[in-house]
Amino acid sequence: MALTMVFGPLQGAYAQDTEKAGKGIDIQKVVPEGKLPGQQLPYYIRNGEGERYLVGGMVAALIARGEDTGEHFEAAILTGGKNASFPLHTHARSHEALYILDGEVELWLGGQHYLMIRGDYASIPQGTPHAFKMLGHRTQILSWNTGKEIGPIYKTLGQPFAGYVQPEKVNPDISKELLKKAEASADVRFESKAPSKSTPQRVRNGVVPDKKVPYVLASGEGQRLVAGDQLFSFLGDQQVSDGKFIAVMTEGPAGPMIPAHYHEKHTENFFCLDGSMTMRVNNETLTMYPGDFAHVPARTIHAYQLNNHYTRFIGFLTPGLFEPFFRTLGDKYDGYVYPQKPYPFRFDRVLSKLNELDLKVLEAPAAQK
Repeated sequence: MALTMVFGPLQGAYAQDTEKAGKGIDIQKVVPEGKLPGQQLPYYIRNGEGERYLVGGMVAALIARGEDTGEHFEAAILTGGKNASFPLHTHARSHEALYILDGEVELWLGGQHYLMIRGDYASIPQGTPHAFKMLGHRTQILSWNTGKEIGPIYKTLGQPFAGYVQPEKVNPDISKELLKKAEASADVRFESKAPSKSTPQRVRNGVVPDKKVPYVLASGEGQRLVAGDQLFSFLGDQQVSDGKFIAVMTEGPAGPMIPAHYHEKHTENFFCLDGSMTMRVNNETLTMYPGDFAHVPARTIHAYQLNNHYTRFIGFLTPGLFEPFFRTLGDKYDGYVYPQKPYPFRFDRVLSKLNELDLKVLEAPAAQK
């Protein structure tokens, strides 16, 4: 049973007049693919695109800079080969999250030493010493951080780069002189000591903590909720970020487009991981594949549709105030893949709290067929 099939009886209860609900919305044109807007506008970036720098043994592709996001967050894809690394350091004002897209990574985090693989996640609060080393010949990391002060690190440490993968022969070391320059231009302080040489422990943790501390989360784990045929997994909630952001994994089968809507107070970001998805962003329709990224600022009309039998995307929402929506809509779930027999889609619970949620629905869902 597709998600929208259960909406039919609810249409009269909550369907809003589109013109009235969207009054005052500035329908901004989506910035063409591959371009960063330089101001807070909706845009999308195809896999591999972005503002790219060669930093030591890796390519840092900036897919969201402070000037593109209203200084709410930044994001970069780090691509490198075996032994590409970043030395031990801390951020005083920026909360960083890492998601492993491909390969293997050694991560030193707050005194612990981990071995991470595709799908593993790390939350790195301000002041937490951390470093990483890439172990595979092709490794990719999605780095996401609050604020606007980590992106300049890559500009200072690296040089503009036209390629999409690191050169075959490249020195992975970063000079002390460049590290000092980065400290002067960005929110970073490098430690004088090297990371420990202990044996890294495979990430096994499946629990999101109830307070702001550094942690890692194994692939597929997190706080899981189900609504209809879609599975939502919290990799990080407001408790671990002081309300600054939430990180939510969404997966499900092919299905219809969810209703168009917008948010008054938070920005939503979509990074496709598996399958493909169609997104409506204002008046444009985008088809997203693994590695594609869409930035949807507050007051941007949007909707998404999962196209393949298994589609998955990670969403970073900032600030994290939309968390109650997921907890209101979803039911706790013990499984690790979307259900074969869909659960009830309890939008009636959302309706009962609609005035408390940052959600403006602009069209009624399709009636049950």
